[in-house]
Amino acid sequence: MTHNQNRRRRLCSVIAVVTTALMAGNARGANVAQDDARHSSRNHHGDYTVGYSVQTLNVPGTLGESRPVNVHLWYPARRVDDCNDSSESGRSRGYQGCALTPSMYSSRLYGVPLLPQWDPLLWTIGSSESFDNLPLTRGHHAFPVILFSHGNQNNAIDYVYTLEALASFGFIVAAPDHLGNTQDDARIDFINSQAPFPFIDCFDGLPSPCSRGTSIRKSLTDRMHDVSAIIDALPTWFGEHADLARIGVLGHSRGTVTALAAAGGSTTWEFPPEPRVKAIMGMAIGAMAITFGANVHDITLPALLLAGTLDTTAPAAISQAAYDALGSSDKQLILIENAKHRHFDSGLCAQTQRAGSIAQANPRAILDRQTVESLLTFPSSGTAMDFCGFDTFMDPSDIRPLVASLTGFNVVPANVPATGLDSTAVKEEVIDLAVAFFGRVLGAP
Repeated sequence: MTHNQNRRRRLCSVIAVVTTALMAGNARGANVAQDDARHSSRNHHGDYTVGYSVQTLNVPGTLGESRPVNVHLWYPARRVDDCNDSSESGRSRGYQGCALTPSMYSSRLYGVPLLPQWDPLLWTIGSSESFDNLPLTRGHHAFPVILFSHGNQNNAIDYVYTLEALASFGFIVAAPDHLGNTQDDARIDFINSQAPFPFIDCFDGLPSPCSRGTSIRKSLTDRMHDVSAIIDALPTWFGEHADLARIGVLGHSRGTVTALAAAGGSTTWEFPPEPRVKAIMGMAIGAMAITFGANVHDITLPALLLAGTLDTTAPAAISQAAYDALGSSDKQLILIENAKHRHFDSGLCAQTQRAGSIAQANPRAILDRQTVESLLTFPSSGTAMDFCGFDTFMDPSDIRPLVASLTGFNVVPANVPATGLDSTAVKEEVIDLAVAFFGRVLGAP
């Protein structure tokens, strides 16, 4: 069986579970109308060219610190032939048209000098669907907004290929790196622990540790500050083209809890809901105690929850409990068969290949090695061998020797992904469901 046939078979297994959930109705609460599903693209990419930029917001933290939060923006952009049209009037002097520069993504620590015995982090992952700093598309009404919230110790680019695709369907996507709860914060803590003295400061200027996700109150309160600050900034970035009356929040893991908290507020953490959020969608969910720190019973907004049947970090039973508790009359829960917690992270397989190839070739590449080790040796949420296909370990570099040395797992075509389901298939299903759901409840772009 060919690789493409394998991928089609795995995607069909996901769709079969979704169809079962839809048919189950009351059993799983998945009542997505079939008309919604028809709005999704067969190739999982919409009609718009996608532009990409990064903005930095200084968002106050709960301890009074200034948090320089990077916000990744994907948006419907002009076609190159459109923005290079010399006939357009009203351009500023010196306008050079569009440079078609494919977007490249990496850690915030990319290229940062380390101690003499180590080389800087150098992995990047690329895109063929998104292009840096293209102008916003012309001649269109305001676009709905999807604000994306990543999981605990993740970054927005861990989900990049999902977020790019959503922008291609006519959504503005704003995805913060929740400072203090990112993988980059964890990287700083790691490299400082390996050095004879701490030599990289936390981005927010507070004392180490930089990763403060164990303080749930601070983490969720800071995340809510990020949500509100981004909504406030949207008119500055997009003017009237960002429709502030049509904002949804999409999250993964703790990002799903962020979405729930945005919709319902939290008595536990003492903050109100964000009233400008009109719909929420969550991929996997948080731990039970964290999830119900949000006022789930008070949520009346449209809500769609996805859960993996093999998720041991946040078992599907937690999503079921949240679904049961939701006060909304428009709510859905869909189970993804054979999915683990990190199946929803569409950028991790690319990171495995890129960081792994550098770490295998260069023993001085300590942070590239830390990146790939975190993806290969974290079984509770799923390892790269669980959710990546054979190409991840072979193209363009054969990183199987590194994988075997770190894990004892000998990668062959027949044993990856070990779950029988790759993250590309899950990404495609998430795109279809998100476009259908947000298109219905926010209004089609």
